[in-house]
Amino acid sequence: MPTIKLTEALKDEGLISKAKKDPKNFTEIYLKYYQNIFNYFYYALNFNKELAQDLTQEVFLKAFKNLKNYKFQGFSYLSYLQKIAHNLLVNYYKKQKTLPLQDENLQPISISEKIIAKSALNDLLDEIQKLRPNYREVILMKYQNGLKIKEIAQILNKSENAVKLILSRARKKLKNSKKLEVLSKIESQTVPSKINFKAEN
Repeated sequence: MPTIKLTEALKDEGLISKAKKDPKNFTEIYLKYYQNIFNYFYYALNFNKELAQDLTQEVFLKAFKNLKNYKFQGFSYLSYLQKIAHNLLVNYYKKQKTLPLQDENLQPISISEKIIAKSALNDLLDEIQKLRPNYREVILMKYQNGLKIKEIAQILNKSENAVKLILSRARKKLKNSKKLEVLSKIESQTVPSKINFKAEN
């Protein structure tokens, strides 16, 4: 019996096949995963909504441009999009020259009460923003976007054991680690910008 993750991956494979036949169908993938990718940038960029929207669009445009070369590997398409997003974020900071070039030194995420007001999540989010950047990113990939250890390892070019170790160390630093599962329910209010996906002439 297929697992939920595998079932989702197979659904994505079907959507990608449709998009390869007719590029307009890529909109289904865009709408399905827009919020996940937007939230990733939104939290990582100190709630800079405009920049998060721009980078989110860039992720999907890059994915669409490479659509013909994409090969299904048994994972949901989100893990592929997350890889593109991770690389874009690292490149963004390199261009800013405000941080060391290593991806584990990404800018801290600042969680604001005006975004999540008086919530039971406040303490957890406050703790997450104080984690080392590489701990924080893995926590968000795992609990916010629901990626598997294997998927995160591929995205970060690390071994699965290394990812498990990071997660273990990160969880030990969180007093409210039992609340991590609710991260997937946090949604930033934004509407996907319209993109016309069409084949290049």
